[in-house]
Formats: sequence, C-alpha cells, structure tokens
Amino acid sequence: MFLTPSYLSKLFKTETGKTITDYMIAVRMERAKALLREQQGWKTYEVGEKVGYSDPAYFNKVFKRVVGCTPKEFRERVR
Repeated sequence: MFLTPSYLSKLFKTETGKTITDYMIAVRMERAKALLREQQGWKTYEVGEKVGYSDPAYFNKVFKRVVGCTPKEFRERVR
C-alpha cells in the first residue's frame, strides 16, 4: 500500500477525529461495558482479559478514565 505508519495515523485522525490508540481504547471499553452488562458471573479481570488487557489494575485504571467509574461500580449501576 506504500503508506508510512505516520501518514496512516495522520489520515486516521483526520477522518475520525481520534488517534488510532484512542479509537482502540474506545472500542475496547464499549465491548467491556457490554460484557459487564451481559456476563454477570464473570469477574472484572476476566472482562479485562476478554477485551485485551492482561493487567487487571491497568484495565480498571483505563476503564475509570474513559467511563468515569470502575468496572465494579458500572456493573452495580446497570443491575
């Protein structure tokens, strides 16, 4: 395709308004929220693993930054 990574990143941001990293985090968090709603029996670290986070503490940190509450608090709100 003859596109450099930096050009592709710039093009992505121009088209979507988000960086590739921010977009991927948003997609992962939307999937995590869906799993927290649907899979009440799963532990939060299991949800984190399913969306690509091997470190539960980091998953909690990113989830709280993006969503505004911890995965546990989110699950309690949607019950």
